[in-house]
Amino acid sequence: MRYRTSLALLFALSTAVLGATQQKNASSTSQSGVSGSRGELVGTWRLISRVVRLEDGTGVQDRGLGSAPKGYLIYDSGGHMAVQLMRPDRPLSIDCGTSGSATSDNSPQVLSGYEAYFGTYTIDEANHTVTHHLEGALNPADLGRNLVRQFQISDDKLTIVVRTSSPKEKQIRTLTWERVR
Repeated sequence: MRYRTSLALLFALSTAVLGATQQKNASSTSQSGVSGSRGELVGTWRLISRVVRLEDGTGVQDRGLGSAPKGYLIYDSGGHMAVQLMRPDRPLSIDCGTSGSATSDNSPQVLSGYEAYFGTYTIDEANHTVTHHLEGALNPADLGRNLVRQFQISDDKLTIVVRTSSPKEKQIRTLTWERVR
């Protein structure tokens, strides 16, 4: 029960912080007033697909988030971000002793079919990467991590590619998002 309360509190806190920041920034900076890739990233994005493959192209079944997770990713014009991903058929009870994904240098831990974190972000225009600087996360071990993601935007579609290097295998996770209007 304590962990459900913690999950609800994390979600409410990240939603409240981003909502307040977006309202504050909306009055002083419009999306078109932000230059470069940051201006293109600003907004709320809904996950439409997540594909996990090994480096050789072999598909991988993701035990943590499943084959069709749901989620939102939010970037604001002030440099803040939050992401929440959920396995739709996740268990009703929370098992905090296990993680659904292997620990790696570029992937946060999934807890009982749920992944969530928030913080700030920076963009490397030359390399087409966005780095998420974690200030809060579902798993305390993820605090302070910097997660690098390649990205590409085409119209209202955002593609993020995450390269992991867990001790067992290197994976390429491709997440496709659509802008929420």
